[in-house]
Parts: sequence; C-alpha cells; structure tokens
Amino acid sequence: MKIEKNVLVVGLGQSGLAAARWLVRQGSQVTVSEKRKKSDFNNDVVADLLRSGVKLELGGHKIKTFLESDLIVVSPGVSLDIKTLAQARKQGVSIIGEIELASRYLKTPCIAVTGTNGKSTVVNLIGEMLRKGGKRVFIGGNIGRPLTYYVEGEQNADYVVLEISSFQLDTIQTFSPLMALILNVSPDHLDRYADYNSYARSKERIFANQGPGQTLILNDDDPWLREVQPKNGSTVYRYG
Repeated sequence: MKIEKNVLVVGLGQSGLAAARWLVRQGSQVTVSEKRKKSDFNNDVVADLLRSGVKLELGGHKIKTFLESDLIVVSPGVSLDIKTLAQARKQGVSIIGEIELASRYLKTPCIAVTGTNGKSTVVNLIGEMLRKGGKRVFIGGNIGRPLTYYVEGEQNADYVVLEISSFQLDTIQTFSPLMALILNVSPDHLDRYADYNSYARSKERIFANQGPGQTLILNDDDPWLREVQPKNGSTVYRYG
C-alpha cells in the first residue's frame, strides 16, 4: 500500500511517537504538531526525532501545516473537534489514527476488544489462553505497545490482540478485526462526546468493516448491546 508523502502527526504521546518514527522510516516527510512546549518533553526524545528527519511544531497547532498535509494521523488524546482538524477535514484531508495506519499493513489475524470496563483484563486473558495453547501473541493498542511497533517488525505472532478505545475507533476507516468483542457500554468520556448515544455508536465502529468469515461477540446482559443487530454478514455470538 502506498505511503503518503507528506504526513502530519498530531499529538506526541506514545502512539503519536510510534507513528512518527514508523512513517519516517517508510520514506514519508513527517511533521509532528503538539500543543505542549519543548520543555514538556524529554530532550532525548526530541533530539531523536529531529535526527531522524521529523519536523517538530511544538507549543501550538498551525493551520497551514494541517491544510498542506496529505494525511493526518491524530493521537487518541486529541479531540477531533479542534479547529485545525475541522478545517483540514472540510478541505478533504484524510484523518486517521495510529491503529488505522498500522492495520493497513497488518498481516496477522487480529482480535480486538472494546468496552467501557474490563478491556485490559479480557485482552490479557485472551493473550494468556492463546499462549497456553502454544500460540505466539502480540498484545497492544490502548495497552502495551502501539501496533506500529509490531508491523515494523517481522510480524511473527500467530495472533495480535488489541485493546481499542472509543477514541481510537473514531479514527478508523478500514480496520477490520478477525474477531471483535464489545464487553459493555456505559456512560463515559462525555466531555468528548455529545451524549451517551454518540459514545455508544463509537464503540459499534469496531465491527463496522467486518463481513463474512469474521466474528463479533456481544454481551447480551448489556442493555445497549442487546439491541445491536449487525447486518454486515459477520457471525455474531452473544453471552450473558
């Protein structure tokens, strides 16, 4: 798959840092835009990025940089409603997250887990069960390491197990796990969402791109999930 030439990474958290490093190694011209100042970061991290060829815009976002980008990779902690992203979206610039970026180059079967509570526990349990069965497992996403760390390597695991937050799901376009699990949906992050329904619909995006041959597992004890009726051809199992 073609890598965009001029890529802007918004936010220099763990996933933003991983995405920037991976993209520059693929030959992209990478700029990182971050509202925090240089003094807020480890000097070694800043120096390493600059040595690798990454351009840094720290202390605020410049609209010109956003509008001139071929692709924007936004970190989960950055609201999609900020003015610079809204203007870039209006102009037609593609805006994705690190999970979507890495998944486009993922060759390993993926199990993805979301929900308001219990994600980390279930991801680790799935990982341990697979390991006990003799499988090699990469655990990452919202916990552990960003997915770009895995796709940059040999991709030698039998399964990738990911914890996925609603913020990460808001920036997917083609991400389509072999198996998706939604554990529960209760009001959360209402500082980022207009209401509970908007938050719940973000959780449903985990199966938006699934189809025949893929599996969705839902908690039937959850009032919201009990009403979810996917029509994309995936096999649906319910528990509870």
